[in-house]
Amino acid sequence: MRHAGLVLAALFFACVQALAAGTSRQPGSAHSPHSEGSGRLGTNSHLSSALHLAGAARAVPPEHECFSASQTREKIAAHKLAEPFRLLMGAARRYEAEALGVRLCRRKEQYIYEISLLRTNGRVIHVYTNALTGQILSAKNAK
Repeated sequence: MRHAGLVLAALFFACVQALAAGTSRQPGSAHSPHSEGSGRLGTNSHLSSALHLAGAARAVPPEHECFSASQTREKIAAHKLAEPFRLLMGAARRYEAEALGVRLCRRKEQYIYEISLLRTNGRVIHVYTNALTGQILSAKNAK
C-alpha cells in the first residue's frame, strides 16, 4: 500500500507525457519524445505543456450554469437584475398557471431566469426571461 502512491504518480506522469506528445505519431516513428533536448528537460517541457492545457481547459466557464439561492441574491445585487418573484408572478398571470419556481442561470454571457409554471391540466410550462430586462425570451409547453 505504501508504494501505491508512487505507482499512481508514475502512471499519471506517463499519461501526461503521452498526451503532451500528441497522438499523431505512430509507434516506431523516427521522432522521439525526447528529441527536443536532454531527456529530463524534454520531459519537464511536456509536463508543463500538459498542465498548462489542463489549466486552460478548467478556466473556460461552462455555457450553461445555474446558481443556488445565495448565489442568486449575490448576482441580483451585483448586476442589478430584475426581481425574480415579480417575474414569476407576472409569467403565472400571463400563462394562466400556478407558479412553481424560478432559478437564475447563465447561458454564455447572458443571465436568464428559468421559470416553472403548472397549468390546471397538469402541463408544466418553462418560461425563459432575460434577468436584466425581464423580457420573455421563450416558453416551452405554453400552448
